[in-house]
Amino acid sequence: MPDEEQIDFSALADRARRMQGAVAGAQDDLRTMEATGHSSDGMVTATVSGESRVVDLRVDPSVIDPDDAERLAVLVLQAIDSAHDTVNERRTEVFSGITGGLQGILAGLNGGQSEPAVVPQFSKYRPR
Repeated sequence: MPDEEQIDFSALADRARRMQGAVAGAQDDLRTMEATGHSSDGMVTATVSGESRVVDLRVDPSVIDPDDAERLAVLVLQAIDSAHDTVNERRTEVFSGITGGLQGILAGLNGGQSEPAVVPQFSKYRPR
């Protein structure tokens, strides 16, 4: 392999260490994050932590009907689901920025190619 195609393993290891630090920092940030979601009619609000725990729930008294507990349950679930969706979107945004660097590391291992430099071939023979 000519010198220009040599893999710089120390640079790849440095990038991997930086990525590992970024992941740890992102996990800390996500633990302290909170997101609020609302039911479809806005009468119930739920706040969820980055650890997916419900930390606050607010219900407009007008939706509390002893004869229709199912409606209240649906509204509570909608608000919680909405808050979880927001947490998941933020988590995806944070980690996609970090894992984008993984593509560079993999390309470095493949000699700068997007496809693997070596494709494994497996025997079709299988012992019985």
